[in-house]
Amino acid sequence: MGPHLPLGHQTGRLALAGRDFLTERLDALRAAGNLRRLPGNPAGIDFWSNDYLGFSRLLGRGHASELVHTAPGSRLISGDHPAISGLEADIAAFHGFPAALLFGSGYSANLGLLSCLARRTDTIVYDELIHASLRDGIRLSGAAARRCPHNSLVQAARILTAARGDGQTFFVTESRFSMDGDRAPLAELADLCHHHGAHLIVDEAHAIGLDGPSGAGLVAQLGLAGAVFATVVTYGKAPGYHGAAVLGSNDLRDYLINFSRPFIFTTAPRPAYVTGLREVYDLMGTQQPELRQQLQRVIEGYRSLATEHLGELAAPNDGPIQLVHLPGNERVMALEGHLRERGLLVKAIRSPSVPPGTERLRICLHAFNSVGEVEQLIDGLTTGLAKISA
Repeated sequence: MGPHLPLGHQTGRLALAGRDFLTERLDALRAAGNLRRLPGNPAGIDFWSNDYLGFSRLLGRGHASELVHTAPGSRLISGDHPAISGLEADIAAFHGFPAALLFGSGYSANLGLLSCLARRTDTIVYDELIHASLRDGIRLSGAAARRCPHNSLVQAARILTAARGDGQTFFVTESRFSMDGDRAPLAELADLCHHHGAHLIVDEAHAIGLDGPSGAGLVAQLGLAGAVFATVVTYGKAPGYHGAAVLGSNDLRDYLINFSRPFIFTTAPRPAYVTGLREVYDLMGTQQPELRQQLQRVIEGYRSLATEHLGELAAPNDGPIQLVHLPGNERVMALEGHLRERGLLVKAIRSPSVPPGTERLRICLHAFNSVGEVEQLIDGLTTGLAKISA
């Protein structure tokens, strides 16, 4: 039995035209006889997997799993199984998309998506604060890259207007940004992309588990699944797991199976991973609402104390990522060290990870943080800042 998954949050309010280029490229593969299909898990004597020592047959004993005898290998060879595809279908429905494809990490998902999707005749417009994995995917694609000032709709419109007309145009952003903790104006960006015939790609790494129905993300919360070309959800943040999935159309899934090198040349997920990820979605469907409310109480408690005691140095957000601005690598590292001495684990973000002059302390709040722990943090920040300024 699969997990109980809420009904898909589909019916996005915009229908993005121009997806025919995927069909055309797939048709070219079909015509040449080169279209790849996932093989499933056919019975037979194994002469194709990488299970050199037969360890896969020893794993999972004592645990009910239909995947115990799946042999290691890429999904295009020996590693595929209907249970994996079934999980992907459930994931897609949970987030409100037609299809999903699993990757080993958020990094490989972003790299695998962008590196194969755009070509040299295409243009990728990207928010200047997107994750390094997205930047690397853009670089590998060979497409013309155009940086857009953070969350600037005016500049996004200008750059999209100037994009070359003989190729595809993509706009890449995050829904919640990892370094600043703020949100992208997704609804407005979807409108812009629709107007300019561009394809919107959204990384939901820091929104899954937090936003939307049962933590389905900001795209689901805003009803934008029909307006978004592709969404990447990763499981290493709020879901507390690992791996990632690319969500989109059935054509996009087939396209990635055929062109995404990180997918093609990576060993398929093992049985324990599939079982664990189903458990993640079980928790999202059952316990996420209560834990999200608990987290929100922690956030509100922190914001109130930070505003009172830290003043302009604090930059309160509505999410779990909170910032204390302290320009200068030495100063922000000194504050991190002061907190570490008091048993408070907080990470300083230095340049060049962020632009010089924007160094900050990045605080991640959790549903399990107590009122007393938040008070200790504020006290540590107050005394540390006073010490550094002395």
